[in-house]
Amino acid sequence: MKAHEFVLALFLVSAIAIAGLFYYFFLSSRQAADGGGVSNPTKKRFFFFTALAVVMIILLLVTIPKSPYFLFTGENPSKVVYVAAKQYSFTLSSSAIDPQNPVSTEAIELPAGQPVEFRVTSLDVNHGFGIYNERAELVTQTQAMPGYVNRLRWEFTEPGTYNILCLEFCGAAHSFMRTTFTVK
Repeated sequence: MKAHEFVLALFLVSAIAIAGLFYYFFLSSRQAADGGGVSNPTKKRFFFFTALAVVMIILLLVTIPKSPYFLFTGENPSKVVYVAAKQYSFTLSSSAIDPQNPVSTEAIELPAGQPVEFRVTSLDVNHGFGIYNERAELVTQTQAMPGYVNRLRWEFTEPGTYNILCLEFCGAAHSFMRTTFTVK
């Protein structure tokens, strides 16, 4: 079972368990309203919120290590790509980009099966930096923010041409803000 399928299954089981607990407490409160009485409502609430806290802690412990922020942290990237976003274009380069004169120097080719690092910043306003594969599926993304460099590490498993699109509305020509790179 793939990691994301396991997390989805864990989420669904947890959601069903929590819904069952809510239903159980709903029924017990109905019995109290019908005159059946509740022997100790404080004890039931304590049990419910303790069980809820335990479930939430377990979910956090299982899902946080699988978040993309921890992917490839122990590996050195085989290539670093510098990215500067500016209305309405992305500049990609293998060397640091001069903010006064952002110019792409060459076509970017990245190796498949090796981690690469994108150092993403913005020269004007906030932009989204989304990488899409040839099937128009979002592969990974980060924010491009002025005055800050986000480091996004990713390992491309499939060769091909990848598109970069802006994911945050940045002005009238936002839909034309795109560029590409190749994975071989």
